Amino acid sequence: MKRDEVVKIKIILPPGYGKKIYEIDPLLLTHRDHLDFYFGRYLRLREDIDEHESGLNPFSRDHENFDFKQSVTGITYREWAPGAKLSALIGDFNNWNQMPL
Repeated sequence: MKRDEVVKIKIILPPGYGKKIYEIDPLLLTHRDHLDFYFGRYLRLREDIDEHESGLNPFSRDHENFDFKQSVTGITYREWAPGAKLSALIGDFNNWNQMPL
């Protein structure tokens, strides 16, 4: 590293109960009910991610599993489409006819 370069350090705050923010910025107290509600929703969602997805990092990398993947056993296609009524694979390989998945 050169002498004039600035090192940027990413600081990750330790987990807490979301109340310290009111000490830092007392003006937020007027919105406390709203902020506490959404922080509670975040905590529940984060618990679900930690429990079912092995943590936030693996969960945030799930997109790497989607798309076409080639292996020795063939080609796999994965897509995330919650609430989809139909999923089909079409192209010139099947004369543009729908192949339901």
